[in-house]
Amino acid sequence: MPAESHPPPEEPIPEAPTPPDPGARMGPRPPGRPQSNPNAESVKRRLIDTASARFSQRGYASVGVREIAREAGVTPAMIAYYFGDKQGLMSAVIGEVFERLLRGVTEMAATQSPDDSFAESFAKLYVGVLGRDPWIVPLVVREILVEDTPLRTQFIERFAMRAAQIVPQLFAREIREGRLRADLDPVLALLSLLGMCVFPFLAQPVMGPVLGYSLDPSFRERLVDHTARLYLDGARGDKS
Repeated sequence: MPAESHPPPEEPIPEAPTPPDPGARMGPRPPGRPQSNPNAESVKRRLIDTASARFSQRGYASVGVREIAREAGVTPAMIAYYFGDKQGLMSAVIGEVFERLLRGVTEMAATQSPDDSFAESFAKLYVGVLGRDPWIVPLVVREILVEDTPLRTQFIERFAMRAAQIVPQLFAREIREGRLRADLDPVLALLSLLGMCVFPFLAQPVMGPVLGYSLDPSFRERLVDHTARLYLDGARGDKS
């Protein structure tokens, strides 16, 4: 029988030195406090962008830190310096997207006009965030929904629990104030809207070629409009 394949073992990251020039070879750890690096944000941006692409394409376990560093044009020690380890880099990748989503929800909760539909505004925000970083959908499915890993626990604690303290209450307010039907469950109302927004992103590799859609700005605009009309025409309270 052929030998069972396994993902490559986790690569140890060299101990973080004072950040060298991103393209320089690694040398001995220098003494003293780190010198400021004017290229720090550029280095971090390249590492996050490279890791986002590789993690979403092949999975967290199958991508090594040396590969990420090489493609980003830096040494592996830069990952240790800026993110601690590969899991820290993964946390930064996911955190960047979901912190932006949570900021948007928090601002929406504070500034929402009584005449505006929260469901429609939320759909626009959610699709906008996913559309800006569509790789996040397969990454979350692969690394957080499918596998019970420390990343799942971290995701729940950092993002899901915080969102759960805000969003269902906003749906409950919509129901209480008559903008959604009185017989709706706010948690199920939220889950229904999330599913309508996220499934086109999740299914695009298969359904996109079949149904002729891509995740371009025009499609995202149509998706928000369609989702809002379909959702609200079925959920909005009777105005008569």
